Amino acid sequence: MFEAPTYLAIASIAVIGTVHVFCVSFFRRFPARASWLSDFSSGIGLGYAFLFLLPKIGELSADLAANGKWENSLFGYSLLGFLIYYFLETRRDMGTDNRLSLGLDTVALGTYNCLLAITVMQATSTSPELYVIGTLAYSLHLFGVNIYLYKTHPRHMSGWLRAYFVASLAIGILIGLNTDKSSMIYSIATGLTGGVIIALSLRVKLPNRSSMNTKALLIGVVFAAVAVVVTRY
Repeated sequence: MFEAPTYLAIASIAVIGTVHVFCVSFFRRFPARASWLSDFSSGIGLGYAFLFLLPKIGELSADLAANGKWENSLFGYSLLGFLIYYFLETRRDMGTDNRLSLGLDTVALGTYNCLLAITVMQATSTSPELYVIGTLAYSLHLFGVNIYLYKTHPRHMSGWLRAYFVASLAIGILIGLNTDKSSMIYSIATGLTGGVIIALSLRVKLPNRSSMNTKALLIGVVFAAVAVVVTRY
């Protein structure tokens, strides 16, 4: 039988998965609200990257070094992930075939969804309130990612991409149930994905300032900061 935190984690991931299922429909029906939420989630993405993900990568580096499993910092993998995504994304601006862009987004965001589910599954808190806050933050953040993907790949996001992202969450649940969070492979994957998400938030997901709701962005950053503080303490 699963323990209470496991049930809470699975419920949290199930709620997060509904964002992938209904985001496109919400955007079509309420474009103005969806636009505000997209800019808001961009702020959450920045706050999440710098206030949670980078410190988390630092903790994983320290744990691996303490156990003698790895002598190098995982921040190097974060930098590698950032550079790979950044330079491949420049090819999109140069008019490269959309298949490269689609493949890049599919791998990057699928991996991110999987790692997100692993992170939630390995949480040890039994407080439902903390899961609620984390679920809300992750869901709002992924809403903006989905809007970006829909604008970039409308045909695919209306079809198989949504099912693929839900499946990647399910795979993350299975891995989270059977993987030691101190695993070197998991730590390296987290570092690589951290760099990808930072590149996504800074270069791709953020719209041009002229078309951006700055207030929504800043509110998103504050929301992410509060969520990090509450869930950590």
